[in-house]
Amino acid sequence: MKIAIAGNGIGCVTLVKELNKSSKNFDIEIFTDEPRPFYWRPRLIEVLANEASIEEITPYDERWYEKHNAKLHLSDPVVKVYPTEKKLILKSGKEIKYDFFVFANGGKPFVLPVPGKDLGNVHTLRRYEDVLEIKKHYGVSKKFVIICGGVLGIEAAAALSHAGEKDITIVEFFPYLLPRQLDKPGSMVLRTFLERKYNLKFLLGKATSELKGNENVKEVLFSDGKSVEADVVIFSTGIRPRISVAKEAGINVEKGIVVDDTLQTNVENIYAIGDVAQHRKRIYGIVPPAVEQARVLASVLNGEDKKYRGTIMSNTLKVAGIDLLSVGVIDPDVGNYSFASNGNSNKGLYKKVVVEGNKMIGAISVGAKKKDTLKLKKLVELGSILDSTKILEYIDFKE
Repeated sequence: MKIAIAGNGIGCVTLVKELNKSSKNFDIEIFTDEPRPFYWRPRLIEVLANEASIEEITPYDERWYEKHNAKLHLSDPVVKVYPTEKKLILKSGKEIKYDFFVFANGGKPFVLPVPGKDLGNVHTLRRYEDVLEIKKHYGVSKKFVIICGGVLGIEAAAALSHAGEKDITIVEFFPYLLPRQLDKPGSMVLRTFLERKYNLKFLLGKATSELKGNENVKEVLFSDGKSVEADVVIFSTGIRPRISVAKEAGINVEKGIVVDDTLQTNVENIYAIGDVAQHRKRIYGIVPPAVEQARVLASVLNGEDKKYRGTIMSNTLKVAGIDLLSVGVIDPDVGNYSFASNGNSNKGLYKKVVVEGNKMIGAISVGAKKKDTLKLKKLVELGSILDSTKILEYIDFKE
């Protein structure tokens, strides 16, 4: 039974591992546009910071695939799918037959559609090759500007600083950093920490309208008429699922490839997992759901009655070396809520507890000890009943 997989990310390698646990004899072929085997994409930040090599973040060589009954086709992605014939066409022109086909080809970086986006020295950060291109500027270019102050943008800025670059600016559309994860005071604590530890600059509440330069970028313009000089621009504005091949094949797509609870598309024997998959209107775009989806799909392909019901999102993050927690209702503006908070910008510490009546319904933690963070998370998830003295205890920073 032949299973063809487009893409070679974490969803793919997890699926290969799980299929090899089966008593069934699966013949697996993997087609990727990458020139090398699977590597840990989140760890590219370490390579950017000169803290790791590509070899250190590449856990499996080509022999690993052979041992797992998988044939890896590098730099040869799927460009067409013919569902009725159960046939694929590769970039090389080769035709491949399959019994089951899995889209696990992830996403591509989104670049703001602004004038000047195609100038020289404008980059995205998604692949190892992107890291190599950015590192060519080390010690040569002076002013680095990162568009978008989300988790990846902050991580990239910290990595540039760690590598020795001195003039790094993060541009963020929202008025403060990480508005989905933090309230404004918590974000200010994080910003102060990043400014002091990494010497970063921030331009908040700025909508990028244009990149200017001759051959290479020299300036980033904003909708308010202001601007900032730039020798290098890095777009960190998210990803978009790779859906064009699926769409052309008549597979149902919206923002991603639409799948049911078995991860199957509207076309029989064609599935999707990971960053490219849209399940119950949701695209996750992070590692844990891709792993969970791959495990469910392996069971489905084994003939088991297994369903994917969605992934409970983790509320804990590590951003540029600082631990964050965001869980439940964190910044209520209506309702019978109250909250208590405590912060120390000099130490990069912030805690907030949100209560409704005497029930704990939300919490934020920045820079606290891991055990305290996990305790807060559990209290919110359990809907714990607290008295006023306990609330003060939970926002205290114990030495």
